[in-house]
Amino acid sequence: MRVKTTSTAPATPPTDLSTPGTNTTSSKDPSMRQTPAIHRPAGSRPSRLRRLAGALGTLASLTIAGLALGVTPALADNCPNAALRAENNSTRLPECRAYEMVTPLYKEGFPVLFPTYSDEGSVAYSSPGSFAGSADGNAFNAYLATRSAAGWSTEASGPPEDIYNVFTPGGSGTRSGDLRQSLWSISRRDVPGDEFGLYLRGPDGSFTRIGDLGLAGIVAASADLSHVVFWGGFKSGLSEYVGTNNEGPPATVNINNTGQFIPDSCPDHMSPDGRVIIFTAESAACDIGAGAGQVWARVGGTTSVEVSRSECTRSSGDPGGACNAAADAVYAGAASDGSRVFFTATQQLVNGDTDQTNDLYECDIPPGVPAPVGTANPCSSLTEVSHNATGANVENVVHVSEDGSRVYFVAQGALASNLGTNDAAPVVGDNNLYVWEKDAAHPAGQTTFVAKLEANDISSAQSTADGRYLVFDTSNRLLASDTDEATDVYRYDAGTGALLRLSTDTSGTGGNAPGIGAELAFPRSNRPHAAMSDDGSTIVFETTEALSPADTDAVKDVYEWREGQVSLISNGGAGGAFGTEGAIGITPSGRDIFFLTKQPLTAGDSGTEADIYDARVGGGLPVSTSVPCSGEACQGAPAPQPQPPGTSASAAFNGPGSSPAAEAPPANPKPKSQTAAQKLAKALKACRSKHSKKKRTACEKRARNTYRRAK
Repeated sequence: MRVKTTSTAPATPPTDLSTPGTNTTSSKDPSMRQTPAIHRPAGSRPSRLRRLAGALGTLASLTIAGLALGVTPALADNCPNAALRAENNSTRLPECRAYEMVTPLYKEGFPVLFPTYSDEGSVAYSSPGSFAGSADGNAFNAYLATRSAAGWSTEASGPPEDIYNVFTPGGSGTRSGDLRQSLWSISRRDVPGDEFGLYLRGPDGSFTRIGDLGLAGIVAASADLSHVVFWGGFKSGLSEYVGTNNEGPPATVNINNTGQFIPDSCPDHMSPDGRVIIFTAESAACDIGAGAGQVWARVGGTTSVEVSRSECTRSSGDPGGACNAAADAVYAGAASDGSRVFFTATQQLVNGDTDQTNDLYECDIPPGVPAPVGTANPCSSLTEVSHNATGANVENVVHVSEDGSRVYFVAQGALASNLGTNDAAPVVGDNNLYVWEKDAAHPAGQTTFVAKLEANDISSAQSTADGRYLVFDTSNRLLASDTDEATDVYRYDAGTGALLRLSTDTSGTGGNAPGIGAELAFPRSNRPHAAMSDDGSTIVFETTEALSPADTDAVKDVYEWREGQVSLISNGGAGGAFGTEGAIGITPSGRDIFFLTKQPLTAGDSGTEADIYDARVGGGLPVSTSVPCSGEACQGAPAPQPQPPGTSASAAFNGPGSSPAAEAPPANPKPKSQTAAQKLAKALKACRSKHSKKKRTACEKRARNTYRRAK
């Protein structure tokens, strides 16, 4: 007997993060209540990286009862969704959040892999399983989950296997900003001799040919996928398609204003609208993101700007001496829209740069499409960010804000006169962390000292769009409350100079277990600050350390820091090896916190494969009364056949209205404890239902690989 469950979304879920709620697992760090380190002139009176684990390890059945996750009575938590929180085992979550299972209940026993999400809260992922209308036999089938009034639904978003040959199983990994469109290298099975081409999958499931470069490597795309850039490899060109149904070769990106080819070009950045493409040219080692040579920008497909071109005109008779020899420039980051580009170089590019050490420069790119000038346009404004007559010696750039108004970097020079954290002043030779800002209040730019780093190990740095709030991981003990050498999560406020340690426990002084660190949610979206809400008030991180009394499983769990309080977001219960696999990220408003876990958190989820959950403000999906089934009623309808081009892929709702054809339930109830061999036998039996020999063989291969430990 299999128990069926259905769920729907509340009609008007609250989204205000200030909504009060019961939270017995939050904390404050006393260091957060100390007077923040304010940036004052020296001499004034002082005051006080990761990865998604998509493992296909041992899969043992754990029931909700075994995890003590049964439905509990509603608590008086003053939340409008209090009853839904109780139904979904969410009463201890802060801000009236409630668990919602994003992925469908039935996934052929396979986990989900490589999740990412959009600003609106859609979630894309892959899985070796074929479900939600997918009949493909790929190792990484592509899916998209969206939320509506009916609950979460999942649709297969890959090309139908009976119509297309797929060169990139599971998709190219390139999706539009809203995740509803994607790029594919495919050819048609019904066209004899059809060669692979690049196709655009539209929101309606249709596939439209973009052009012939189906087997080329995609290195950049605009947010709506209307601009796609390819890289042909070392000493090759960067090419661009605009729109669909392109005839002939794509346009070349790495050329100057006269059309002369610029060799050895490595792509660095593309603006969301496709207007600006930044690349490094003449590189001795053309690796993506690590090239060194000259930094260029191609604007509007017509104009090339030599970003790192020298404007130094000093001669030997000048007090500063003649300009030094040419040297490689290294791309360091850019404003999202391409309006501002940062790079480092030892070459003196402006007359004010007279030292021989590494400097940080900033180049402004004009709006619109500037008219070509000569062989290459110069920067409209080239600025030496790290100006210092005795030498800046810039070590690395930590982060560039999305709008380009702030850049954080580490340098050994003394570049500012203010006091930073712990009332320290920058010292020549130290690892000094700085922030440089250029806006209406500081049109020429201003550098501020942030903190001294014993070790230059800042990683996973993310910021709000304007760069005011910077969050990062470091083993540096930047506050007195940090007493260990493990990695902690910090937040810096460039507006006030306050530095806070976020990864603390309920006593406010924890987070110091020997060798146990905390890490920010790694960006798995188009947002450069996936671990933080847009206003910087809510930050998501993960750690294996128990920072809450409710965290008893000794595995990685997801936590939320919000305005001084630390709260457990994932279950933290007796999940053992079947615990949380990691944070995926938080939406801009802070409403949704997505994470991956093998623990069943809501009624109906009795599997132990990895699932995506949403801890949603005002969320919670009602659970219907369990309805038993027997015989053919438990089998579900046969899986639907792939849809032809131009039609929408079928969707499988994780709530009322679920199509049995789109989400076929397993034939028999899952036993309380199944061995890997039993799971393998069950999976192989399911594979035999596939009519296509090719699909049946692929299914059996996936099953054996997954349950390879079975004897």
